[in-house]
Amino acid sequence: MSRPRVLCVSGDRATRAAVTLSLTDAPIDVVIAQRANEAVDRLKRETIDAVVIDARTVVNVAALVDTVESETPQTPTFVHWGKDGADVSVLGEVVARADETVSVDRLADSITRRIGADPNDDLGTDSEANDIDTDAADGRDLSVQDLPDDLQRMVSVIRCRLVDVTSPLAVERILREEITASDRFSVAWVGEYDRGERTIVPWLSDPDEVEWPLQRTFGIGSGDNPLLERAVRSQTLQIMRYDADSRDAVPFGDQAYDYGVKSITVAPLAANDELFGVLAVYAVDSISEVELDAIRLIATVASHVLETIVVRGQLEQQGRTLHRYERLVETAGDGMCVLDGSGHFMTVNDALVEMTGYSREGLLAEHASILFDSAGVDAATDTIRSLLRKGGNTDTLELSLETKTGEKIPCEATIAVLTPDGEFHGSVGVLRDVTDRKRRERKLRERNERLDAFARIVSHDLRNPLGVAQGYLDLYEETGDSEYADRIHEGLDRMETIIEDVLAIAREGEWVTDTDQVDLESIAHDAWDHVSTPKATLSIANTAPLEADRSRLLRLLENCFRNSIEHGGASVTVRVGLLESTEPDEGTRGFFIEDDGTGLPEELRDHLFDPSVSSSTEGLGIGLWIVREVATGHGWVVDATESEDGGARFEFETANYCSD
Repeated sequence: MSRPRVLCVSGDRATRAAVTLSLTDAPIDVVIAQRANEAVDRLKRETIDAVVIDARTVVNVAALVDTVESETPQTPTFVHWGKDGADVSVLGEVVARADETVSVDRLADSITRRIGADPNDDLGTDSEANDIDTDAADGRDLSVQDLPDDLQRMVSVIRCRLVDVTSPLAVERILREEITASDRFSVAWVGEYDRGERTIVPWLSDPDEVEWPLQRTFGIGSGDNPLLERAVRSQTLQIMRYDADSRDAVPFGDQAYDYGVKSITVAPLAANDELFGVLAVYAVDSISEVELDAIRLIATVASHVLETIVVRGQLEQQGRTLHRYERLVETAGDGMCVLDGSGHFMTVNDALVEMTGYSREGLLAEHASILFDSAGVDAATDTIRSLLRKGGNTDTLELSLETKTGEKIPCEATIAVLTPDGEFHGSVGVLRDVTDRKRRERKLRERNERLDAFARIVSHDLRNPLGVAQGYLDLYEETGDSEYADRIHEGLDRMETIIEDVLAIAREGEWVTDTDQVDLESIAHDAWDHVSTPKATLSIANTAPLEADRSRLLRLLENCFRNSIEHGGASVTVRVGLLESTEPDEGTRGFFIEDDGTGLPEELRDHLFDPSVSSSTEGLGIGLWIVREVATGHGWVVDATESEDGGARFEFETANYCSD
């Protein structure tokens, strides 16, 4: 006896190889046709025992199935969707659906069982108890070839029409049209099972074509619709012949009985333990066993089609949701990322790529430590643990992000944990650059410092010379000694100087506004003229132009000169000159102001420019704090040290000297 021959119709080499390999152990020969016309030609010229059609690569599957059944009606046809690991559906003699992990193996099993290559293997079917109102298939193989010609034609036509269906209403229309077109059955309808509401709701794709009014919902679980309830509960076909006394147990029993319909079968439409609905078929006479077999076959293929529609709808919905999510993530202005449970990047958006300077490929699969230091990683880890422990959703913390170039960016990080099934699978992070906010906070802090300095000035710097002046005034009134009057004038002058500095800060706010080229020697002489220096001497070592705010630089020089005279003595010599660069051929790096007075107290040098020093007994006041603020406003660095003569020396390192 010759070996059975299976024709595999597929344009995909991998699919052809998988089907051939799966049938290697069976006594079966596999022949190949890459296109539908080649398959039809082989069917006409050769003996073919079964046909496998790859639905992914065959353009018109329904037409090919129809041709196979018209040319060789006894040849079972199997339609296979997907590569190994995908779903398998079979049209023709057998309708089967394999697990996703063994689809080709299941296909091979179906083929070998059908063509008798493995006679010890049976195809399982429904096997409920054999009583008057339950499915009585008794484990028999359901074969369309065993049906009478009219039923065989009806089942085959329904299968062909369902191949390309994408709508449940189309399924309802095809089943209703083809079943009621047969003289064996009077009416058919399909109802959807609403699991939440526990109801059966008839589908009405074309209400005008329905003989009975089907606008009714059937409750499940109340006992009012026992036939439907048994079909839903057991998910097996139910059969019932009824009369006037029992018609209340039948869906639409009154209308059916009035039309002379006395038998009904309800077939569940279910696949993989998921119930989609029911198929109800009515007949005038008792429904025979072969008719029940036809209904079983129809219900099985309809179930798989409905499952495919549901899965496709879920995938499309997930795809749309994912697309909206991806668009939202990609267009968000903040950096966003998804990390796995170990802290490695799984997803990053364009904003984070732009923020960090890394490419997307450079971040994916990398640990978060590529962007955050150990303190930041530890803080984020603690936050995630806290959320998991407390059952929280999100929390916010501040982190410092380091870019590819080493720049530090302060960020506000919002972290959410991913626990879809109660298990921790990772986290989502949203990173917002808060550089501007930090800058505003810093300015606010500086303003608060300035206000604190004002308070100290009013409470101490002004009160001290005022108290001294009042004391000398009392002595002058008692003695009339003019020496006390001179002391009073000194106190008042000191107060006036302090008030001028305070008003300058309060009115002008920003320390640097408009800059221009200023000659160091010229502005030094102008500042010297503004300070009372009857016995002091100003010496300019050398000079150069520099970019500065003239009015602010003038105040800086005035305060330095006043400090030298007040603490270095009336006959002090003040020198101004350029700081030479330590590197050859690089010119100057800033300027200095020094004197030959008594110098700065050692214990005050580290805090000399702090406004709190104004409260010291040295009476430095706010002058040097103003010096620091003006220098900082220009972007300069000021340092206090000792001159060669033992006096005070202030060095200002700048980067904005102009070339000659």
